[in-house]
Amino acid sequence: MRRLLPLVLLGLALAAAAPGRAHAEAAPAVSVQVQVAPLRQGQLAQTVHALGSVTTASSQNLAIAFPRQVQVRQVLVRMGQRVKQGQPLLTVQTAPGADLAYTQAQNAVRYAQADLLRVQQLAAQQLATETQVNAARKTLADAQAQLAAAQQQGMGSGAHQTTAPFAGVVTAVQTTPGALLAAGSAALTLAPSAGLQAVVGVTPEVAAALVAGQPARLQPVFDPDKTDAATVLSIAGVVDPQSHLVNVTLALSPQAAGLLPGLAVQAQMDLRHWQGWVVPRQAVLRDASGQAYVFQDDHGKAQRVNVQIELDQAEHTGISGPLNPSLPLVVLGNYELRPGMALRVAQ
Repeated sequence: MRRLLPLVLLGLALAAAAPGRAHAEAAPAVSVQVQVAPLRQGQLAQTVHALGSVTTASSQNLAIAFPRQVQVRQVLVRMGQRVKQGQPLLTVQTAPGADLAYTQAQNAVRYAQADLLRVQQLAAQQLATETQVNAARKTLADAQAQLAAAQQQGMGSGAHQTTAPFAGVVTAVQTTPGALLAAGSAALTLAPSAGLQAVVGVTPEVAAALVAGQPARLQPVFDPDKTDAATVLSIAGVVDPQSHLVNVTLALSPQAAGLLPGLAVQAQMDLRHWQGWVVPRQAVLRDASGQAYVFQDDHGKAQRVNVQIELDQAEHTGISGPLNPSLPLVVLGNYELRPGMALRVAQ
């Protein structure tokens, strides 16, 4: 029995150790399921968004005014109305008493005509000289010129209609029927249909990066699916005291349709373009120190690569760093990874 006891104890020890070894051999290595994608080169643009509204080009607006005092009989349009070339806008007549100069010019012509006839008759009787005849002719010519000038100003024509000189939009109505308008006072303001602009506000930093002539894209705030081309026309040199932004004026494309003055719009303008490695945004992580990094699939093992973020645009990020172009990039499942971890690539 004493000889058999050590053998029994050894057998019991081996039996107790066998399950532990079997469990250790059966435990699988730690791995993480990920999705990968090949590295790709591409181009991104840094885009700025700005809000504003459509307006008319003030340099192209036309104020409908008269060179004499008139009385408004009819206003045939309203503010915001689109008008065609030749469409009636107003009916006016010369104000009472304003025709005095015209009446005086008519009288002067009649008197000069009669005087010239009298002097010519005297000259025929050798009672007047040729110099007197020429002086009478000059007096008549001057009177006729005064009458023509009064007629050009609309005097003596009674009531007449003023029509639109071009197709456009009535942006202001400054009078009412029955009103007396002084000479040179605006009755209406008309803006051409073509040549609309948009004014949007940007920060001073963005304004410093914009240049006149660069392209832009314009979208109505309430219809973001509609996009029209535009061009940066000018960048203001001061900050607007109300919005505290810098106003940027955009020239709208002649093909732009449905953009009316006063419409709220959003403009998109590219500040700079960048070309290099373009990856999905979720592929880029940051550690506690703020260092950006990605993981690449190095033959089934996670390889961390520190990178520099160059540009973000929508769902993509431009990065630079010591990336291996031949190794796939981990785009999903990277949050669970540690360097050297085994990867299970989802098919």
